[in-house]
Amino acid sequence: MAFFSVIMPVYNKVNTLSDSLECIYRQNFKDFEVIAVDDGSTDGSLGILQQYEKAGLLRLYQRDSPGSGGYAARNLGADKSTGEWLVFFDADDIMLSDHLSCFANAISQCSDIELYVNAYQKMEGWRRLPRIKGRASGRLSRLEALEFFALFDFIHMNGACISRQRFLSMGGFPAGLYRRGGDVYFWLKVLCELKTIHYNANVTTLWLLENSDITRDKRNLVGLHPGVDLFKQYESTLKRSERRQLRLAINRKVLSWAVEKKLLGQSVRLDLEALRLGGMNMRLWLHAISLLVPQPYYNQLRRRIK
Repeated sequence: MAFFSVIMPVYNKVNTLSDSLECIYRQNFKDFEVIAVDDGSTDGSLGILQQYEKAGLLRLYQRDSPGSGGYAARNLGADKSTGEWLVFFDADDIMLSDHLSCFANAISQCSDIELYVNAYQKMEGWRRLPRIKGRASGRLSRLEALEFFALFDFIHMNGACISRQRFLSMGGFPAGLYRRGGDVYFWLKVLCELKTIHYNANVTTLWLLENSDITRDKRNLVGLHPGVDLFKQYESTLKRSERRQLRLAINRKVLSWAVEKKLLGQSVRLDLEALRLGGMNMRLWLHAISLLVPQPYYNQLRRRIK
């Protein structure tokens, strides 16, 4: 039984797959297994995975429905895993050599915690983009974690380590419900469930934006942001201060989607109606008001802001 199970969903990533796998094997911490789940690749990715499996470097599972969803693929990998801790990693990003060792050190120091988060950084080409630091490394209470998420998405799919038992007990990622945003839905749900998490402010993974097919595909913006569904589930169970931060976090995500829709000429009426007034600050109000500007003028306004 490995200490970590690294779960990698794969769908048509032939150009990046080998590099992403190799950076896993270069980890300083060696007690891990790699579980790859091919989601019906047609570009040669499956052949690469089969070579690594033959070499004994990973366990490979296949799903029948081509490109049917990374959430379902991750859930399958988690179900097949043997490690006590789950680490998710995409087949088109970069894991630095201390990623797993940072998790292992944090677990040894704070063994009562079920979610550990390492900082990540976005990249365009070979350039690292500026990032919001926000918090020092250490324990975060539920309130502190929700406050942090109200500022920006400090949890990225590649940067989280969660207890396998906790992940499975929560039903995993919301497969089949959302085309995009299901990861944010899940991590916010975890924050609402746990009293404490651990955050490491050191960057250990790099998110290569040019490979983000899910976020580039604007068809995935259909409907409201999945976070809206969390309001009904947790507003009655959280403390007043925690509810406000959850509202702020979800309103931020709703407006972020609405901006993308507006730039595409889509209606944002339902998005604005979904906002919770008890979770607005000046910055969010300005975003919401700007979305009321007629379409041609809105595009001009956005260009001026940039």
